[in-house]
Amino acid sequence: MHVTLGTLARGSLRLAPLLLALTLARIASAEGPAPAPPDSSTTSAAAGRIADALFTALQRQDYATTFAMFDEKMKVAVPLEKLKAIWNQQLTMLGNLLSWEGHPGTPVQGFDLTLASLKFEGGELRAAVYSDPSSGMVTGFYLKPAGVPGAPAADYVDTTRFQSIQVTVGSNPFVLGGTLTVPSGRGPFPAVVLVHGSGPQDRDETIGANKVFKDLAEGLSSRGIEVLRYEKRTRLYAAQMAGHETIEDEVMTDAIAAARLLRARPEADHDRVFVLGHSLGALLAPEIAVRSDGIAGVVLLAPPGRPPWDIVLAQMRYLGSPEAEVAEAERKVALLKQGKLGDERFMNAPQSYWQDWAGRDGIAMAKKLKRPILILRGDRDYQVAVEDVQSWKKGLTGIPQVEIATFQGLNHLFILGSGKPGPAEYDVPGHVDPRVIEKVASFMTSNPGPATPR
Repeated sequence: MHVTLGTLARGSLRLAPLLLALTLARIASAEGPAPAPPDSSTTSAAAGRIADALFTALQRQDYATTFAMFDEKMKVAVPLEKLKAIWNQQLTMLGNLLSWEGHPGTPVQGFDLTLASLKFEGGELRAAVYSDPSSGMVTGFYLKPAGVPGAPAADYVDTTRFQSIQVTVGSNPFVLGGTLTVPSGRGPFPAVVLVHGSGPQDRDETIGANKVFKDLAEGLSSRGIEVLRYEKRTRLYAAQMAGHETIEDEVMTDAIAAARLLRARPEADHDRVFVLGHSLGALLAPEIAVRSDGIAGVVLLAPPGRPPWDIVLAQMRYLGSPEAEVAEAERKVALLKQGKLGDERFMNAPQSYWQDWAGRDGIAMAKKLKRPILILRGDRDYQVAVEDVQSWKKGLTGIPQVEIATFQGLNHLFILGSGKPGPAEYDVPGHVDPRVIEKVASFMTSNPGPATPR
């Protein structure tokens, strides 16, 4: 639920960072392939010709020729009408495709890779084209906005007040890199582990030109709080995750390991270790806390409060997705609710994944936790709406130590904006609002935590 509800890549749902219309990926991470230096020895010249032919057909708006280049799985994932709708939306936003320049990337899972920059009349996109060297068919096609320089460090970050330490989270075969920001001084320090939203997120929770978790980590550590953030398993191990499409594998195992790692740090105050989750991570934070040892409380940033398929449909309608696409999504949701989706996939995820997600009752876990809870939302958040937070408010009525706050002018990333909210603003560099940093820091420093491990 970083929900523009985008695409599932190898078992990991992409709910927010990019426009739904910009995502066509079938293989590799929904973030797109990791940047690779050009290496002509790793990709055949044929792959470059395939990519050129693909872009030429798209430039001519020859969708039949483009579609004919897809292998059978791509044709199922991206039907002809969907291809037309997606590309036409790019033309509406960016104008005609003028030119492109590509270079070979490192093959992935036996598929050749061509990386390209596409220049339109009104901007640029980055593309990745995967092709099967044996058949010459396109097996994956991915688009995302061209890189935008990030914003300078936020005013609330004081790098003299903390140091960054590289750590690892988890165990073989899924060892994850992480960054621990440790305040200056002897400690012990209140501490918090950050849990991502859906999709193959990096440790900074990079979304467009913004780094939500980097802002949170450095802002909180500037205020005397130790913070652990880490790479998500579905980002580093997309291929290995195939066939393991569960919330447990995507989020829970690593988040629990991260919380326990943080609590074992000698400079951390063992009685004041918190879990902070964003979006999908917010839904799961209470359960992570219950299943971990001695967690002092949880912070829920934009927690979803409705079934995930309802949020998907609401976002599609809000973003003006083509009627045919919405109707097809509604058909699949009806089957999901009946448990009859079968071998079909909704948003490229199987029925088992959606049922697992829908079965995670964050409110029930929050009641079971019996620790302080802080719930925050921005009033410009079109992804997690008012009704989501109202569900939490109603469900936690009468539960002590629960605070719910809404911040004026903030979007799903808790960044200040104006006008009608939409995913395009995520490509505008900004920072998590200082009001959020101060609110979270106050919550963590004012709560003493359990006197003994739970």
